[in-house]
Amino acid sequence: MRWGTFAAGGSDSSCYLNEAQLLSLGTTHIEQPMILSAPWPHAEWTFTPAGYRPSPMRRDFLVPICPPGLSLLMSAAKFLRVSMLLVVPLCGAFAVWWTFVLGRRIAGSLAGAASAVLLVCSPVFLFQVVQPMSDVPAAAWWLCAAAVSGDRDDRTRRPFMAGLAASVAMLIRPNLVPLAAIVGMYLAVLSGARRWQSVARFLIGLAPGLLGLAALQRAMYGSLIGSGYGATADLFHAGNVLDNLTRYGRWLYETHTPFLLLAIVAPFVADRAAAWLCLLLAAGTAAAYLPYQVFNDWWYLRFLLPAIACLIVLSTSTCVQVARRWLPRYQTLAMALVVAGLGATWVSDAPTRSAFDLQRMERPFIEAGTFVAEQLPDRAVILTVRHSGSVYYYSRRPTVSWDTLEPGSLNRALTFLRAQGLTPLVLIDKTEEPEFRSRFGAAGDVGGLDWPPMARIDRTIRVYDPSDRPRYLSGATIQTIEWPPPKGS
Repeated sequence: MRWGTFAAGGSDSSCYLNEAQLLSLGTTHIEQPMILSAPWPHAEWTFTPAGYRPSPMRRDFLVPICPPGLSLLMSAAKFLRVSMLLVVPLCGAFAVWWTFVLGRRIAGSLAGAASAVLLVCSPVFLFQVVQPMSDVPAAAWWLCAAAVSGDRDDRTRRPFMAGLAASVAMLIRPNLVPLAAIVGMYLAVLSGARRWQSVARFLIGLAPGLLGLAALQRAMYGSLIGSGYGATADLFHAGNVLDNLTRYGRWLYETHTPFLLLAIVAPFVADRAAAWLCLLLAAGTAAAYLPYQVFNDWWYLRFLLPAIACLIVLSTSTCVQVARRWLPRYQTLAMALVVAGLGATWVSDAPTRSAFDLQRMERPFIEAGTFVAEQLPDRAVILTVRHSGSVYYYSRRPTVSWDTLEPGSLNRALTFLRAQGLTPLVLIDKTEEPEFRSRFGAAGDVGGLDWPPMARIDRTIRVYDPSDRPRYLSGATIQTIEWPPPKGS
């Protein structure tokens, strides 16, 4: 919470927060009637903010690309008058707790405590727990399902509770639905003669998530198994497996050392059934993402957070069992030294990977969004790309993604927007200006951004009012606002 971004930033985080706002209002889409009358092709994409896509149901509807689970949790928090931005940090605490419970189940309280501490030290966990994204919540609820299903003290309620936890986890990450089958099979094996009752209770707990997910996907994408990310065949390819295996393996080695390899020993030295459950959940998570798109940034390890947590538990359990066998009188001291050494190594790696820098890096999204909300007219429409999701979240002003406009159609778009009674303004990151000028500058006029901006935000973002250009060329002075205002001004 100290290092949290608390920002609707890029397409992912703004998608979840915008979707939560919609769900709290009882709807699943943004309605944008201007799409139907805009005089340029593919206008539905022009009015779509980051993290959204045109609905296949209606051309003037825009729907989120992200799954609904995290947004449902956020809208529930809003209903309870708790900040939506606290959901992910609280899920982080939830993940740490269930890591402890799972480790205790496999190899005792010492293993549970050590596993919980090491999860907190994981660079990818630290990188994601500060952002309003679904990776930590997904891991938390799958850890909950695994820990609850392994509780031998309550054979009546645990299958149902495990089903409920898996139900929430599936809403957050639908592509990890196969993990529910692993938990269900584990319950069936563990329950002996009562296996059918346990499986039935598990499926009853699972039903709300399955039915809710199907209903929401039908409403947003026109299909019970629809997705905002596109067709499954376009996203998953067997040819990606080797590339992803190489990348994920290297990133795990670099961020967590070879320690996680000890996980494969755990089923032979600790609680066999619970250890096999964790190992299969880790393998199932990896199998779900190895055919997925290939990325080049280390923080895409976030996809594997449920697996990483399970591997931490298993590896720590192996260490505890070895210490218990060979150093029975000093096992606690031995584990304290192991955890201190590993934890220090992992945590020292986190700052080099910007885990504690994200708050500063995401701050411009907040500043730009609040500037639009507080300083620009209600009838403003914002031409922006990188900040479109955050501008919509903070201000509820319509956005126009200028990168979807044909090079010669900028003036036509401005004329159309003014005819709707709107004031078009350009909000652009400094790094985007060369592309904007290259795309529209040849047509002259406003495409060159050759007049002073009306505002400069956080030194990296500029806001241009196209109506200032003729005044500037006729000799008028354009005052540039600095935002946020200097302290004391």
